[in-house]
Amino acid sequence: MILPAPRSVPRGTGLAALGLGAGYLLHLTHLLGWTSGSPEWALGPYLLVFLGSAALIWSLAARTEAPGAWRWVAAGTFCWGVGNALYTLGNVQAGVLGFTDPWFLALPACMLLAFRLFERRWPSLPSREARLDVAAQVMAAGAYLWFFVLAEQMQSAGPSLLSNLVAALYPLSDLVLLSLLLAQTWRGPDGAPRGMGFLAAGMLLFVVADTGYTILALRDAYEGHMWPDALWPLAALLFTAGAWQAGQPRPLTVSTPRRPRSLWYGPLAPYSALLAGFMLLGAVRLPLEARGALYATFFAAIFVAARQTLTLRQLEDSRARLEFQSRHDALTGLGNRRQLHLTLDRCGRSAAGTGLLVVDLDDFRFVNEALGHRAGDAFLQRTAATLRGQAAALNGECFHLSADEFVVIVPATREEQVRAAGEALRRALREPVTLEGQVLNITASVGAALRPADGLLDGAALLRRADLAMKEVKRSGGNGLRLFDPLRDDAAASRRVMIETRLRGAAERGELQLHYQPQLERGGQRVHFEALLRWQDAQLGAVSPAEFVPVAESAGLMVSLDRWVIAQACRQLAGWRAAGRPWQVAVNISPPNLVRPDFLPFLLRTLREHGLPPAALGLEVTERLLVENEAEARQTLQALMDLGIEVAVDDFGVGQSSLSSLLRLPISVLKVDRAFVTELTGDRADGQAAFKVVQAVVGLGRALNLRVVAEGVETPEQAQLLWELGVDALQGYWIGRAAPPETLSEQPGGPPGAAARAAPGLV
Repeated sequence: MILPAPRSVPRGTGLAALGLGAGYLLHLTHLLGWTSGSPEWALGPYLLVFLGSAALIWSLAARTEAPGAWRWVAAGTFCWGVGNALYTLGNVQAGVLGFTDPWFLALPACMLLAFRLFERRWPSLPSREARLDVAAQVMAAGAYLWFFVLAEQMQSAGPSLLSNLVAALYPLSDLVLLSLLLAQTWRGPDGAPRGMGFLAAGMLLFVVADTGYTILALRDAYEGHMWPDALWPLAALLFTAGAWQAGQPRPLTVSTPRRPRSLWYGPLAPYSALLAGFMLLGAVRLPLEARGALYATFFAAIFVAARQTLTLRQLEDSRARLEFQSRHDALTGLGNRRQLHLTLDRCGRSAAGTGLLVVDLDDFRFVNEALGHRAGDAFLQRTAATLRGQAAALNGECFHLSADEFVVIVPATREEQVRAAGEALRRALREPVTLEGQVLNITASVGAALRPADGLLDGAALLRRADLAMKEVKRSGGNGLRLFDPLRDDAAASRRVMIETRLRGAAERGELQLHYQPQLERGGQRVHFEALLRWQDAQLGAVSPAEFVPVAESAGLMVSLDRWVIAQACRQLAGWRAAGRPWQVAVNISPPNLVRPDFLPFLLRTLREHGLPPAALGLEVTERLLVENEAEARQTLQALMDLGIEVAVDDFGVGQSSLSSLLRLPISVLKVDRAFVTELTGDRADGQAAFKVVQAVVGLGRALNLRVVAEGVETPEQAQLLWELGVDALQGYWIGRAAPPETLSEQPGGPPGAAARAAPGLV
């Protein structure tokens, strides 16, 4: 928290303070009888102390953090000084109502207003329990005040009832000051405003002096210039010392005030008030039977209070446990998201540099799927222990946000320190973990960000940057570390947000379009096409599917996009069939969409609306479906096959598919990925390896009675080799680029005689 720097106290303040001290010493010499003179002469030093203190406090108030409160203190001091002057000059009789009483009673009223302003900024009582404890002690003090002062005051034969009531206001005002004093003792040293110690000491002197004066006046023993008169001006000097201390400059950057806490005697407060009340009752003359009942009642009250204290302590423990649980993860014991944000807020107010690392476990879901959730929880607990140990070694803190995501905060001022911390975390997580007889090797994607010591970056922005860096690692394949680069990643993040925002309304604005890429059959026909989505945005221009499809997947837009593609492809197929072109179009379907229970009804409804047979439409799924959703997808794929809808596995050979999954899933087409086709050039070793891989895939397809299509064919040499290997169809730039439907003829053009040259003797 940044506070305005108070102006330094001028040099003349010290001279004024010395003058006030000299005036007080002169007043003491008169009280002690060391000097003689008339009462008017003796009043001079007394007034000098009070009125000079009031003026000095008023001038110092502007340099404090609570000028309004200190001006009320100055006003109260001034009023008391004026009241004393009028009391002396007017020769007012003690204990008799007079024109000086409003001036005297103004001081506790002004103090009450001043402390109200202090409380708004620096609350002294942290809880309702503390307020009740103070109230109990004030009531006990009030009992003593009533017994020794007020009762006698109210029963005295004063000039009038009004005089008695006004006289009773003095001890009652002292009770108000005593309440403020007790509240300040409950504050303790934590979060107290500057100068409060001197102010509290001055108020205590006023309470003692007022009480002494009241007792002396009731006994007609007050003769003026007695010991209370030595305490009142001393209290004014203490008020001035408090204002001077409050006006001293403090550093611009201060730590956030901690929550005010009760002192060690806080738990004893109810008992002290109860004991004080019992001691007062014990001093009253009572018969033996009444005294016995009093003692029994007192000890019964002590037992009840002790029982209540134990209950309150249990409630405090329960509240502390609930507070801990609200800030910590039950599984790992690490701080949760709420604790993370509290820590980030604290770091944001700190002047020290901060490094933040977001750790996301790669493919953690396979642990749950293979070994069960109990083993997954055990793995997370071990991971949390590892990260906690590493964070402790780096003088940092560790948090658990979700099933596979952790955050580590470390002190750092340079990027090299953050990188070193991230590499230390990755090395620790690479250690194999054995669970239920299985050795697990889980890697992690780590995104890091740095908030320099002199930076203005807050905690939330720091977390966002590290999370963006982690997602970039995920997009590049995982198992890596990336430090956020503001020049690069801020622009990329802004573009992703823009893409998501614009993509949500792209279909309604007519910015989406399907292009169709043909496949060349062994017989030379081109009747199979793949529908490829294109997006031409009015603001972003042409956006590649490689850029907007990942954004659509993370934003949950793939279902609506897939359905738009299916509807548009069916509409185009209906038009072609009406023109006598019975072609087939294949569309790509995201795995989450395929396993939705409403996907198949939607597909059949769309085919019926356009009057298309199921065989007119083909679906292409990625190998990811074979790994993530095999069980859920099998039923849907079988239903599609039963209807005559062709199902192809796209990009086969570069993902994580297994032959066992290929055997179990009902599919009809294998598409060889372009990564292998591209290598089918020359006599290089990698070309020979690619040749053998494609040969194996073709053999697998023939064994499973599947149609094999090679993607990415760009040269005649590649086409010739693929025909020789036995593929059923070719797809790529050499066959034809993806084009709008209106540019496709009945027999899409291609290289003259391509089929004859590519597959001699087979046409």
